[in-house]
Amino acid sequence: MRTIPHLGAAIALTLAAALPHAAHADTRVGPPAGDIISAWLGQRLAATAANDPLVADSAMTLDMVDSPLSIYTNIRAVPLRFRGGLWARTFNTLTQRGTPLTAGAATEAIAWDLGMTNGYPGVIDLDYPAPDLGAPWAGTQLAKAAVSEQIARKALSLAGQGSYAVAASYAVAAQLLSDKLVCFDSSEWASLGLRADVLKRFMLAESEDALGDYDLAYLVRLLQAELSTFEAGTITTAGRRELPTALRVARVAAAYRDMQGYVEDPCTSSGRERTGKAALTPMDTERHLCLVAATDRTVLYWFHQNLSRQVDPSHTNFVVAPALRMTGALRPMRPLWLGAFDGALQVYGSHIEVVESVAADQLANDATSRTNADRYAERRLLFLCDKELGS
Repeated sequence: MRTIPHLGAAIALTLAAALPHAAHADTRVGPPAGDIISAWLGQRLAATAANDPLVADSAMTLDMVDSPLSIYTNIRAVPLRFRGGLWARTFNTLTQRGTPLTAGAATEAIAWDLGMTNGYPGVIDLDYPAPDLGAPWAGTQLAKAAVSEQIARKALSLAGQGSYAVAASYAVAAQLLSDKLVCFDSSEWASLGLRADVLKRFMLAESEDALGDYDLAYLVRLLQAELSTFEAGTITTAGRRELPTALRVARVAAAYRDMQGYVEDPCTSSGRERTGKAALTPMDTERHLCLVAATDRTVLYWFHQNLSRQVDPSHTNFVVAPALRMTGALRPMRPLWLGAFDGALQVYGSHIEVVESVAADQLANDATSRTNADRYAERRLLFLCDKELGS
């Protein structure tokens, strides 16, 4: 086990909780390790444009899920047909990396990475049980986001129940920092810009007043960096496949909202949407979503609706007042892939047009691949432009 320097009880417990558990039988919720999207892109970036037709997200969704128009859809039981030389080389690459995937696991992995899976209600992970947050399905969603109960409760206590979307952003930022501190030896922290003192102050703070402007800015910039990149396929210290950062934040917010309870529960006892009670669209203002049954994409859309309201300075009141400084630091933050487009378009961050563009930019390492990566960047710009114009 790694040695944790003396940093005080709060941060020591936080880091210790992030250390990997001993290996047990695989009862993991969700797909196994293996970054299939990046491996697939790596093959396509080396191909000619004629051999790399760009598939639209709408077409991908049709192939992946049972009911593309439903926010509560499941992924198809029949795996995708991974045909052709590019796919064969992709699976060979994954095998060489030590993360072989079956067709079924690969299909679920793609769905997971693109936000097409739900919160896995009712699926029990024996090695990494979901925490008990006092509300049905709240712990299930927090577990999928791979955020510790300790960090989640601290972020919520600092921001307050009325700013749960803000709290979720800081919870994931703090978890990212905690995980990075565990991954690297303490002798490397300074050169990597990892600040254990920021995490310590966060975990010891009794209110946002105990956090300096630098602490808040540091956590927000760390979150922004992760939202601006595509990382997938690893197994986190919480024992689950890594969920893209934007989806992690949304799931934490969903856990917080479930902790508040509902007059009429939109979910059944089995974690499915209640007919006639659960909203059928995230735009529904009369009914609540059954968040654990909804896809990650739906929860991301819901999250940004709520975050927009909670950071709006014209709507400041006693409910969101405890988080004014946390909100102020978070308000201008945007992922870099968004460019000058409207911040509301962040809801499309898990669509293939955005994901492939970001991943391709990270993978391009020679003239051919950089030229091909430009195609993905151009497609992302056209896609976002169409969305901004309401197409």
